[in-house]
Amino acid sequence: MISERIYPLFSKKLEQNELEILKAIDKDYILDTKKKYRVILSFDDVSKRDNFVSKYNDLKILKQFELIPSISLDLTKEQIQEYSNEELIKLIEEDQKVYLSLLDVIEKIGLNQYRSSKNALTGNNIRIGIIDNGINEDFDTFAGVDVVHYSLNVGKQKSEITHGTLIANIIVNQYLDDNNNIIGIAPDSKIIDFDISNDKEEYFFSDILGIFDFIIKNKISVDVLLISFTTLHPSDGKDISSLACILLVDNGIVIVCPAGNFGPENYTIGSPGAAEKVITFGSYTKKGKISYFSGRGPTLDERIKPDFCLPGSKIEIPLSEENRIVLSGTSVSAAIGAGIIAIIKELDRTMSYIRVFATLKRASKSLNYENISQGSGTIYIPELFKEIDFKKIALKTVKGVRLKREKGKLEKSKVEKEETKTKKEKEEKPLSYNYMLLKSFSVSLQFITLLILIFYIFYYLELIITFFTRIFTGWS
Repeated sequence: MISERIYPLFSKKLEQNELEILKAIDKDYILDTKKKYRVILSFDDVSKRDNFVSKYNDLKILKQFELIPSISLDLTKEQIQEYSNEELIKLIEEDQKVYLSLLDVIEKIGLNQYRSSKNALTGNNIRIGIIDNGINEDFDTFAGVDVVHYSLNVGKQKSEITHGTLIANIIVNQYLDDNNNIIGIAPDSKIIDFDISNDKEEYFFSDILGIFDFIIKNKISVDVLLISFTTLHPSDGKDISSLACILLVDNGIVIVCPAGNFGPENYTIGSPGAAEKVITFGSYTKKGKISYFSGRGPTLDERIKPDFCLPGSKIEIPLSEENRIVLSGTSVSAAIGAGIIAIIKELDRTMSYIRVFATLKRASKSLNYENISQGSGTIYIPELFKEIDFKKIALKTVKGVRLKREKGKLEKSKVEKEETKTKKEKEEKPLSYNYMLLKSFSVSLQFITLLILIFYIFYYLELIITFFTRIFTGWS
């Protein structure tokens, strides 16, 4: 089934001898020739898509997308072959399943210090979107956090501890450690919950594409977008999910993805983590070793991924005094990465993917692994800001309620300090190049005028002395 209109990786999968593979598992298995594949058909433009839909109006279309004109539907192998000859279609590919990049909740234990930071930057007003299975904010650690919810499917409010709840907690957790440091990576950031959960707990490319369309159509402002999912199969970064990510990045959104948990072999980076313009994070342990599960590069087209590695093995996160959970998985690393990027973007919300990536790389430190396992290595946060004069940056305080330990119990205390801008701070505001140029020209002009005045004084000094002498002697 070789056709230019069938995505090469999908074509290869279809060409495999499924009967032999499945018989090796089940000797009584009979290959179902009527088996349907969930696929995505993409088109050069909307008009070609609409023409196709009209031409084949008997097809049951599951979803339709605008960012990249496309539709998702179920087709048999025979139908795929038939439509591969249709000139209206640009590409046929599998609507691949994606999987949450968190291994499991390992155990519930007592809380130890998670992270200590006295950084003046907290991700203030940076909007972090999280595509996951929903966020349950009914925990103390979300106190005072601005969370907006959008759901792809109509569903009830979350009552359980979801994957999305844990990931969001890594970013905005308001709990204070024993040193009175708030443990969230970017605790003042705003969270946008893009919930794609469903009763079957099955997730596809088309779910993610649906969120992308929703963001564009509704003009939702997102600074950083964390996609917690990855495919089981490796990618060359040219599938529809990866290409759609690139379009969003070109629209100013920094996208963060996990490397996936299908390591430790090479070529285990799935989509959309394999996309060129997303920032992909692998995981390492507390001892600085790459986690065995962390996806390794390169991508199928031989590019280096992951881009960086961050802690992602047995990370302790408190939800309340009763719920303290240990997490492992590359989505933990990606969540930490999203928080760090939010801190960077607080300096300049317009900062592009290229500038963010360069800033992270400048602060990276090797873990002494091959770059297909570690990318540029881990990120040493103090290096991110060593050239920044924090005295010129107004200190931020976490809004709402912070949580602290006192006599073995949690107590709530209002943070009432407000940001103030003194006259000195205003004077220290960075000046533009044009302003400084005009200012220097003004000073130069004044200096030249003074020199001319001094010249004339010395040139006519004798006359001036004679003039004043006659005044005081009565012009005698």
